[in-house]
Amino acid sequence: MPFLTPLNVQLLNDRAELPWITLSPLVYDSPLTGETYEVPKHFRTDGASIPKALIAIPALALRYFGEGVWQGFKQGVLHDYLRRTNVVPPYVAHAVFREALYDADYPPDLCETYYAAVKAFNS
Repeated sequence: MPFLTPLNVQLLNDRAELPWITLSPLVYDSPLTGETYEVPKHFRTDGASIPKALIAIPALALRYFGEGVWQGFKQGVLHDYLRRTNVVPPYVAHAVFREALYDADYPPDLCETYYAAVKAFNS
């Protein structure tokens, strides 16, 4: 299991662009790159950026909504950190995100949809 620590976040402001803050480091060991990435404590994040088009289609939105949070939220925090801090090039951040989704046993269609979305909207 590549995540070495649990996700521990707090909602600061549900109207902010980056409403969540990490309360402890989130550590991910990537078999793909052979690197270990650490999202630091107090990192502000939106968790999982969801395109407005997805939210506008209720059936699709429900498909990706889990137990009160978007499925892949932890993986989204990792991706957000990798992209916003430029720790790695975008294509590596996207590949690590995809890897982490598959490792969490999300369905392949969810993993590939999220991967396509970050490549299209976050490169």
